[in-house]
This record gives sequence, structure tokens and C-alpha cells, in this order.
Amino acid sequence: MVIVVQTYPSPAKADLSKMRVENRVRAILLDADNRLVLIRREKAGIPPYYVAPGGGVEPSDASFHAALRREMREELGGTIQIHRLVYITEVLRGADLRVRQLYYVCRLQSINLAARNGPEFNDPARGKYIVERVSLLPTALEKLRILSDDLKLFLIINAFKLFQLPEIQP
Repeated sequence: MVIVVQTYPSPAKADLSKMRVENRVRAILLDADNRLVLIRREKAGIPPYYVAPGGGVEPSDASFHAALRREMREELGGTIQIHRLVYITEVLRGADLRVRQLYYVCRLQSINLAARNGPEFNDPARGKYIVERVSLLPTALEKLRILSDDLKLFLIINAFKLFQLPEIQP
């Protein structure tokens, strides 16, 4: 179950091979009660919205999995079990950048919000990062402002399929 959605407007007009690729890793993170762990972003002048925890792959990361584990330590003070890559999106930003998001289904093993670290937590201008656990029911997900719209639709359509993955079942 890996779905690739390319949302840039006209790849035929762009020479993708010459573009820089920025990889980001994110967790579709389930807790022990099978709730989805999201980060609620609150910034001045912008309505609150939710994002999947994760971020950019750094040159020092040995792999996408290593980057995802590092991001979970930074954003949640947590540890995870990575199960499977399930979703990839790619967006064209400007004339020379492709931003690729890789979404992995993960199980939350531990969380310690007091241990969160990273530049986003030290700069009040970046707003608040509030960890919330939400139901994976499509009716609950529909009510949330989840970025991106592609991720929100993927979660609504595939919520029950995520629970059918053998490695996710209790």
C-alpha cells in the first residue's frame, strides 16, 4: 500500500532530473489506543492546523528511518517502531526544488514532551507545537484542518486499512 501523489502542476514542462530534491519524513503515528498522534500548530494570524510529526532529512542522517527516529526524539521526546512506508507526495516549489514527503505508519513506544528539542521550540515566533491524539475515524478526521489536503484525504480513505496491516494489530 504505497501511494504516490505528485501535486505539482505540470511535470511535463519541468526538467525534474535537474531539480534539487528535499526529502522529508513523517509519521502516521498510532498510540497504544490506536489514536493518531498529530501536532497542532498555532501561529499568530493563522487558524490552527494539524501536521504529522516529522521533518527534513539531514545530511548526517544515515537513512530515512534514522531521520524519522531523530525527528520523533526532537518533536515528541519519543521513540517509535517504524512499520511501513505507505504514502509519498511530491510538490514542486519554485523552478528548481521538489519537496518529497515520505509517510511511514509507526507505533508510538514512548513519549516525553519535556525532552522535546529543536529550533522550533526555542523561537516563540514559530508559534506553538501542541501534541494531540485524535480518533482515526473518518468522521473525526474530516473535522480537522490537516495539512496537506492530500494527507487528510489519504487518512480518511485508508484509516481502516491501516489497522489491517499485520504489524499494527495488537
